[in-house]
Amino acid sequence: MSLTTNVDVFKPPRRGYYWSYYIITSSQELESALAHPLVVLMFWASWNEPCRVMMRPFRAMAVAKRRAAIFCQVDVDKFKDIVERYRVEALPTFLLLKQGVEKGRVVGAKVGDLSNIIMANI
Repeated sequence: MSLTTNVDVFKPPRRGYYWSYYIITSSQELESALAHPLVVLMFWASWNEPCRVMMRPFRAMAVAKRRAAIFCQVDVDKFKDIVERYRVEALPTFLLLKQGVEKGRVVGAKVGDLSNIIMANI
């Protein structure tokens, strides 16, 4: 079962695995993910310690809510145009988009705030 409307963009998982989150590698992938009704974006950088700390909780939420939303990681060093589009000023930044409209934003390593926003909109 595909989580997006554009099946060709995301490669299917290996046998025995399931989708839980995507690491965005192109603008086309992001646009395809945004076609889903509920999307959680994590803007991160590999050199940022708070981003590395938030990886585990982000992935755990992605697994727990994989049927309700698409969870995507966007590397700020690779996608400066996307960073500007969503006005990301600090890392990590999490956005909850419902039907393409921002419904919540969490800036910083705040697991409780992120969880509250996701639970309130799913």
